[in-house]
Amino acid sequence: MAAGDPTNTQWQRDLSVSLERLGDVQLAQGDLGGARASYEQSRKIREKLAAGDPTNTEWQRDLSVSLERLGDVQLAQGDLGGARASYERSRKIAEKLAAGDPTNAEWQRDLSVSLEKLGNVQLTQGDLATARREFTAALVIAERLTKLDPTNATWRNDAARLRDQLRRLPPG
Repeated sequence: MAAGDPTNTQWQRDLSVSLERLGDVQLAQGDLGGARASYEQSRKIREKLAAGDPTNTEWQRDLSVSLERLGDVQLAQGDLGGARASYERSRKIAEKLAAGDPTNAEWQRDLSVSLEKLGNVQLTQGDLATARREFTAALVIAERLTKLDPTNATWRNDAARLRDQLRRLPPG
């Protein structure tokens, strides 16, 4: 359907979601190459959608998620530069969304996750100062979310994981 009508944005989005889910399955099965290809296809569709309507926050977030998943595969493949670039692009979108609606907890968490992933790449590359800065910024958001809803286990786990990351960093 998407191939038959490339102007139908809903079908294009549906295809991008299917490709993302396929990538998730491939990643779970250890098929990093297949997952990367699926995530790349999804990203390309989402880039077109996001560029076609920059005010559509759903499409902007979809693109951010695609970039994050692509970064995960790149990191698993040892492509640190590619992972960092994907995570940076994802973070920029997440920052814009979070700034546009500070009350949207999902977008705030997206930003926290993006910062944590960037911190992990920096840590892997040996840039401890930048990793510390990214983890700290992510923790501020996670703790703010946890204060909003102390019963939210995901947010509590995020904050605990980030505190642990910071604790394990060498001083400096």
